[in-house]
Parts: sequence; C-alpha cells; structure tokens
Amino acid sequence: MLVMYAQPDEEEVEQENTFEVTEAIPDVELFGYRTTTCSIHVLSGAWIAYSHVDFSGDQYILEKGFYSNSADWGSSDNHICSVQPILQAPSENQGSVRSVVMLYTEPYFQGECHVCDKNQESLSDKLIAKSCRVVGGSWVVYEGREFSGNLYILSEGDYPNFTSMGCPPNCVILSLKTVPLVFSVPSVSLFGLECLEGREITVDTEVVNMLEEGYNNHLLSVRVNRGCWVMCEHSNYRGRQFLLEPIEITNWPKFSQIFTIGSMYPVRQRRHFFRIKSKERGHFLSIQGGVEEIKSGRVVVTEQVEGMSDIWFYQEGLIKNKLAPAMSLQVMGNVEAGAKVVLWSETRQPVQTWSAQMRGTICSLTFPGMVLDIKGGKQYDRDHVVILPESEERPCQQWELELL
Repeated sequence: MLVMYAQPDEEEVEQENTFEVTEAIPDVELFGYRTTTCSIHVLSGAWIAYSHVDFSGDQYILEKGFYSNSADWGSSDNHICSVQPILQAPSENQGSVRSVVMLYTEPYFQGECHVCDKNQESLSDKLIAKSCRVVGGSWVVYEGREFSGNLYILSEGDYPNFTSMGCPPNCVILSLKTVPLVFSVPSVSLFGLECLEGREITVDTEVVNMLEEGYNNHLLSVRVNRGCWVMCEHSNYRGRQFLLEPIEITNWPKFSQIFTIGSMYPVRQRRHFFRIKSKERGHFLSIQGGVEEIKSGRVVVTEQVEGMSDIWFYQEGLIKNKLAPAMSLQVMGNVEAGAKVVLWSETRQPVQTWSAQMRGTICSLTFPGMVLDIKGGKQYDRDHVVILPESEERPCQQWELELL
C-alpha cells in the first residue's frame, strides 16, 4: 500500500487530494487523480512509479518510507502517471528452479505460445514452432519424436527464428528435453584410434575451429570425462550436433555417422545457489564459527543452521559459501582418509576442486577416489564433514542438492 498526495491548484490550497493505492494502476487519471504528485508515503511493500501511463517512461523505485518531494524519489519533476507493486514471482515448486522454454508458432515470438517446463517426448502436430524463448536452464530440441533425429542445443536466451537456433529453414521440432544440471569442471579426451587408443588430446574449454586451433578433426574415439559437451560436425558450431554426458565412445564414426568434429563446447549453466542435504540425516551442510574474522570455517552437517551459512554455489570447480565468496571447500592438513573439510582461503595450494550432480556423491577432482563424508561416532566432532574413499557401504556419502 502507498498513498500519493497531489500537488494542489492555487485555488484549491485548502483541499487535499490523496490517492490510496493497493494494486497496479496503469493510468492514475482514470481514478480521478492528477498526474502531479507532491509527496508519496509507502506504507508497505516496494513499488515502481512511472512518468507515463501504462508503466512506461522514467522509472522510480519506491521502498517503504515517506518521500516529501520529487527529488526524494529521484525525479526532476513531479509527474507520475502510473504505479505498480513489485511482487515475488510465483513458483509451483518452492525451493526448485524451473527450466522453461516458450515455443511460438511464428517468427519473432508471434502467433500462439506453448510453454514447456518438462521433457516432451512428442509435441502436437498442430504446434509448428518457428521461434522460442529459453527462460530457464538449457534445452535440446529434436527433429524426431522420442528425442530422435537431428538435435540442437539452446541455452538461455531469445531465438527469433530458425537461423538463430542453428536449425535449417524447413526444420520441424517434434520433441525436446532439458540438459541435465551438472556441477563439474568440463573435460573431454579425443583419440586418434579406435577403442580410446592412439594420440590423446584432452580439452577443457570450447574449440571454435579444430583445424585452426591445431587439432586433427579426424578422430576415431571419444571419452567425455566430466560435464556435458556438444560436438558439432563443422566449425563455428555448425552442422549436426551431439549432446554427450560422461561416456566412452570407442568408434566415433560408427556412433555419429560423421567422420569429423569441426567444433565443440561444454554446456555451461548460469550460477545457481543451492543447499547440500545429507540423504542419510536430512540435515544441511553449513559453516560454524563465523568467517569474517578468521581464515577458515568449520564445515558440519547439522540441524541448527546459522543465517545463510547453508547456502552454496559452484564456480569453476570450487564449492563456495554465500557468506564467504572468497573462500572454498578444502581439506585441512594432510590429505588422507578422515581428514576434515573446512572453508579456507583460496591462497592455499593446491586449490581443491569438486564435482557434484543433483543426487549422489560429491567427488574431489584434486584427490581422485575421495568423496565428502560425515565423520560420525560419538565424539564432539561427529558432525564434521571429512573425506573418505568412495564406498557403497557408507550411505552418509550420498547428498542431494536443493536449488534455491
């Protein structure tokens, strides 16, 4: 709620013209209020005021409080013609991030709109998509039903026509699905012979043109070590595309029906904040002891969480906490079974990197074979997070990432 106080006319000095607002108003004059405002009192919520009708023109953000004149809300004059509250976007699944793609039947986002928020094995014959908007996650669209035929990978963004999507002009999209979310440092190995033999080249970043960057584009086998990769037939990400999760392909020409890889790139996701929950205990990974005055923080799994100490994000292999973005998860002391994990300054060498999926183990990339675990037992430090060799017999090595 906010109250707007109009600038009175000279002959109406004694009369106070106020306008109490509780919803979006596209034109204040339709409600008998003048467009000249001398002051505003925001009683609750946050609002946007506009200099023109229909929520257009200059914008002024109004938080709770009293604005005695136009200078207080950042304007050189007192004209306000429309206002609307800032509302939190609704979410069907609280605590999860929705992957959404919007398909339009005409180019440049015209025609009918079909919203997809889950995998579609078979789209309706009446839906002939010619443009789309990807507003969450990355998606794969297929020319065949049940995720078959030629495919095209679309990251978040607007695609006004088939050219921007990388599709041929006569393309018909018949199925689509989301690209799985993986937190890992990308890595792929290319081999000159079949069965992962011959000269090996390992790449961890995009290659726009294999030949120009000194690689042999005639490859006979491929191993995706980490992350999701897109292999393209020609340079500059043209031609047929293949989306590969961690896999060993012993005969690339037989697998793909093409004999070269012209370019490739790892699918990169935007930054996500998440909580890390122990599947065994149901409690969350968090920091104890504060991180502002010391160089490290204890990392535990506990029911008692302090502030935002259980909110994490992934950045280039590092697992970081929102409270201390300059620090990351590292192993304290000698790296051995049972060593404690702490939040530590990144000045320590080697900087330790990790790999995690939405469900399963959180693996150390710096120390292969080691995963995050919980110490357990009856000692005072039973809730501390440690590293141990991966073992199916330890359910406390299983974690779930809950996106925020």
